[in-house]
Amino acid sequence: MDQSQLELLRVQYHDYFSIEQSVVANIKPLPQVLPDEDSFLTMIPEPFLMASEQAVLDRSALKSLAKLGDLAEELAVYLRAQAKKLDMMMRYLLIQQDDPTYRQHTHSFGGSALNFISNTDLTAGQTLEVKLFLNGSDGAVYFLATVLESTLIPADLNTYTGSDTALVNNSQFMIKAVVSRIRDEDRETLVRASLHEQSRQLKRKAQQRQLREKD
Repeated sequence: MDQSQLELLRVQYHDYFSIEQSVVANIKPLPQVLPDEDSFLTMIPEPFLMASEQAVLDRSALKSLAKLGDLAEELAVYLRAQAKKLDMMMRYLLIQQDDPTYRQHTHSFGGSALNFISNTDLTAGQTLEVKLFLNGSDGAVYFLATVLESTLIPADLNTYTGSDTALVNNSQFMIKAVVSRIRDEDRETLVRASLHEQSRQLKRKAQQRQLREKD
């Protein structure tokens, strides 16, 4: 990947809001260059396609019910209960996709950005296969990312283990990557998840402020 392509990706990195949050992810460096859109679509594991389709159907059904007013409230409650059951089943299928060999934790993510701490220095332009397992009922997303920067973490700050088997105080690197291949509906899931987490963080800060004021 030449410098002009990397510069374009650096601009795309800022296309969407991102939030700091530790989320489990499988991040696997790929030997090939970034594939085209059609080739990328063939790479997506079936459980991630199913999870995405389910999320779209759930949102569509609830939007339709909202137009019916109060008469649809009981039906909406029932559908939410059924959706919760399906979420649990889907979560189980997705967990099977989690490979401990490539398990990392994000530092931050959003609709166009991914940052994580790695025990391996990665080269700018490196293609990454990412399986992001979002917290709670926010779902899971499969996408490809491209490394933009790899920065050595100072030894006095190097206390984070990017993978379950990592040893603290080994050389670690902050990896800055841009989401470079993703389906539109999956990008929407990333955006929703980052906004949900921002709302939760703001709510926690407000509660903490209220507690301090009471003291």
